[in-house]
Amino acid sequence: MDLDGVADELYSLPAGEFIAARNNLAKQARAEGDRQLAEQIRALRRPSTAAWLANQLVREHRAEIEPLLELGRELREVMADLDAGELRELTQQRYLLVSALVKQGRALGAARGARVTGEVSQALRATLEATLSDPDSAQSLASGHLTEALSVSGFGSASDGAPPSSEPTSRDLGKGGSVSDLATKRQDKARQLAERVAEAEEAASGARVERDAAEDRLRSASRSQAEASAAVERLREQLTQADLELERQVESELGARQDSDTAKRKSEEAEQGLAMARAELKKMST
Repeated sequence: MDLDGVADELYSLPAGEFIAARNNLAKQARAEGDRQLAEQIRALRRPSTAAWLANQLVREHRAEIEPLLELGRELREVMADLDAGELRELTQQRYLLVSALVKQGRALGAARGARVTGEVSQALRATLEATLSDPDSAQSLASGHLTEALSVSGFGSASDGAPPSSEPTSRDLGKGGSVSDLATKRQDKARQLAERVAEAEEAASGARVERDAAEDRLRSASRSQAEASAAVERLREQLTQADLELERQVESELGARQDSDTAKRKSEEAEQGLAMARAELKKMST
């Protein structure tokens, strides 16, 4: 057992199970003689809902998180060289990418029974956007061990209201060239992500239909099982009563047989007495 492994396990759990699991693992470490690890485990904090959603996105949708982390790296490298048009283009792509991830996070949370409020969604968006400007934030997100939402700094936020308007870019302003290859690449990735999110939502919807049908079948099977169990219990009761009745009949038959044997013996004794009396009478009369 090591701290990283324990953290991976704990931060992958539903938030409601975190405290009990953490305490159990701390007790286990202490029982194994590692008091330092036990204290480190006990110091791990339960994640907020937004942090928990971000952690689950990293674990279950790594392929969708990677473009965000890559975009952050590229933005930090080329930020100083971008003109206004290219910056607007990248800001719009950033909005699409982050919005798709927030939407996916909300769907993930709903599927896990988490209450994802508007405030939680905004905190998740801020966490994702923070990774674009701050490498430490990006590293924290990638670890999947967040306990609190991250805050935006550096590039600002593209989350205020609607996505950035499609104002004239450098091409519209007469620069002549197209937007940067970086912008095109990011836009393609953002659109691909949005398509994957739509596909995932469709799959999730189908899964929910299948889940509901399976739950209906389970309820029906449970009712049938309950009815069968009740029928078996009734049959067992009837069998018990039949056994008791048979036992009473056997006892009655044994009693009647004993009475019959006793009566037969007494009858034989009476017959013998009668015969002896007759013989005695005959002797006296001769």
